[in-house]
Amino acid sequence: MIVERYLEWAAGAPAHLRAEAAGALARSWLHGDLEPQVRDEVEAVLTRSLDDPAIAVRCAIAEALSAAPDAPHALMLSLAQDAADVAEPVLARSPGLTDLELVDLVALGDVRAQVAIARRRMVSGPLAAAIAEVGSARACEALLRNPGARLTRSAAARMAERHGGDGGVRDALLAHDEVGAELRHILMRSVAQALSAFVTECGWLRPDRARRAADEACDRGAVAIAGRSDDAGAFVRHLSERGEFSPSLALRALLSGNLALFEASLATLSGQPARRVAGFVRDFEGRGFEALYRSAGFPMSALPIFRAALSAVRESGFVGSASGGAALSRRMVERALSACEGSDVDVESMRALLRRFAAEAAREESRRGYAAAPDVARAA
Repeated sequence: MIVERYLEWAAGAPAHLRAEAAGALARSWLHGDLEPQVRDEVEAVLTRSLDDPAIAVRCAIAEALSAAPDAPHALMLSLAQDAADVAEPVLARSPGLTDLELVDLVALGDVRAQVAIARRRMVSGPLAAAIAEVGSARACEALLRNPGARLTRSAAARMAERHGGDGGVRDALLAHDEVGAELRHILMRSVAQALSAFVTECGWLRPDRARRAADEACDRGAVAIAGRSDDAGAFVRHLSERGEFSPSLALRALLSGNLALFEASLATLSGQPARRVAGFVRDFEGRGFEALYRSAGFPMSALPIFRAALSAVRESGFVGSASGGAALSRRMVERALSACEGSDVDVESMRALLRRFAAEAAREESRRGYAAAPDVARAA
């Protein structure tokens, strides 16, 4: 009886009155002390109202039932797949939607739908992983800022890979408790790639020069990140798995005084224990170091350069540490360059790299001197 009367009335009623009536029916179903038969009839009216052409009607039902744990599941699932204005409160609050349904809704929904799901009071690990995998940048940022989201490191890393160039996502990731050396490196690489593409599109640099500049900037950043990492070996494994570790990075670490990262590189890539590697590094002129160097996959043509750098390190008593800065030592770079002179092997590419290192070290030294000049003047 209620269904027929409502449909007869709704046929001629304006949209705003239909919306008020639908909202009132939804609230009566939820809070009213209705007889079971009447309750079923009201539910039938609400279900029929899903076909109402006025979005305000469907919005009224969604708002009234969005947080109800016992709301009809079929009704809520239909509302969750409706237009964004209708679906948003249901996606954000409905406790009746399962994780499996929400994962599908993330994959099929627009940005507003994804953001609404990411802001739910509780977001499970699998749902967070789905948002990280297919969600928009805005949805990922909302997820990162949601204290009720169970976010794993793998999900955070995936968001960094997909949206690391987005400022909002990047800031949210850096503020997150789970951020570590690996995640910082992924973010850095994303930003470098975005900048490289930008300067190439603007015609400021050729693609090869922009790519090389980005790679060298990432190597500098990697040494700095490793300096704040508690596990240099894990960081080297991360770089190796991503195909982003190179002997030039190990050489940069050594020439920057980061002996810990250099030793971790040899240990991780060769599979040798860290203590044994440290012994070989200190006896770098012996055959044991040469065998270790070869097993790590470093180029034999560069062995004299690494030995020259280690000789410079030895003069300071092997006190280089992971906590040192990422700036290159000009003295060490010059020592390595000298090792290239008169070499019987072809080290031209390595010589070119060292010359770039020398230019970088000279600029850094000049900057430090300029920064210290005001203090010196004041002291005088």
